[in-house]
Amino acid sequence: MKTSFKLAALTLALSAAFSTQAAEISTKGGFKVKSDDGRYTFAVGGRIQMDGTAFNSDDIDLNNGTEMRRARITLKANIEEWEYKLDYDYISSESVKDAFIAYNGFKNTIIQIGNQRQAFGMEANTSSNDVSFIERSLITDPFDQGRGFGIAAKQWGDNWSLNYGVYGQDVNAANGKDEELSFNGRFAYAPIKEKDRMVSFGFSALQTELEDGGSVRLRARPESHQANTRIVDSSSIAADSYTMFGLESVMQFGSLTLLGEYIKEDVDSVDGSDPSFDGYFVSASYLLDGGMRNYTTKGGKFKGYKPGANGAWELTARISSLDLNDADANVFGGKVDSITLGANYYINSNMLAKFNVVSANGDEFAKYDSTSVGARLQVVW
Repeated sequence: MKTSFKLAALTLALSAAFSTQAAEISTKGGFKVKSDDGRYTFAVGGRIQMDGTAFNSDDIDLNNGTEMRRARITLKANIEEWEYKLDYDYISSESVKDAFIAYNGFKNTIIQIGNQRQAFGMEANTSSNDVSFIERSLITDPFDQGRGFGIAAKQWGDNWSLNYGVYGQDVNAANGKDEELSFNGRFAYAPIKEKDRMVSFGFSALQTELEDGGSVRLRARPESHQANTRIVDSSSIAADSYTMFGLESVMQFGSLTLLGEYIKEDVDSVDGSDPSFDGYFVSASYLLDGGMRNYTTKGGKFKGYKPGANGAWELTARISSLDLNDADANVFGGKVDSITLGANYYINSNMLAKFNVVSANGDEFAKYDSTSVGARLQVVW
């Protein structure tokens, strides 16, 4: 309750301050104030994502039901060459997400300090508002670095983007030990970028140094957050550090979008066994209204699709594979392959309904096999 009150008070105070110079106020889907010279802006945004899922498994009893997946309020502002963002989730994690201050005074460059998404991977850095499926792929669950408090730079051109930084732990992580330290970088280049087609390739890499007594644990749900038990789990591995690299590709031909990503993690374990794990996904989506998804080179990721007055349907399909077995290191966390078929309906520029059927099949070391049917209704402002 105290957090809600403070956030509301901050919103009112900032909006009042900016309104004294405002020449333009927009309430289209949200609230935004902009000064007459354009050097000062303040906006209040957010998202609500409501899910429902039903499972079928012969191996385990999973949780059928509904879930408020995310409910966030976001504050963003520009103050001359500076900007800030504060994003808080009230439901899923009850925690701060983005909380950073940035400087944008250099051409095609932003420098961010604070809690932010770490520079690694395409899907992990695409907002949950804008991915084509209800949940990200199998590989994102174990390999996603999430957010960390650090300093990072984003640079871009007409057909390329570069993001790199040094990150400590997430601001919501428990204190008491030295922080983990990660050195990350991601580069994406689009040799073809035209009005009705685009081809992009990318590479990510990171090195993470763990605190004394640190460990690594990789695990994943069957592409449904409602599942309370992970389908594969490496268990904790005592380690000093780990290294990751990833490859990515995007191809767009009008309404058809093809995505692919591969990630591998090498663990520097305390016992010297040094296990390695990897996974990939390939997906396709097709917009039936003839439109084309919006890929921005500023961040090397997709942004929200804006349909016409009658909305738009999108058909989606994805295959994913995750291998948490390494026989040489005597780690058998399980291997799982999944197939997802889906359909999305863009109600308008702010509202979207998603429908997915997911079949996840594991090997003898996986916890179970399952099939799920899920739906999501989301609004973004």
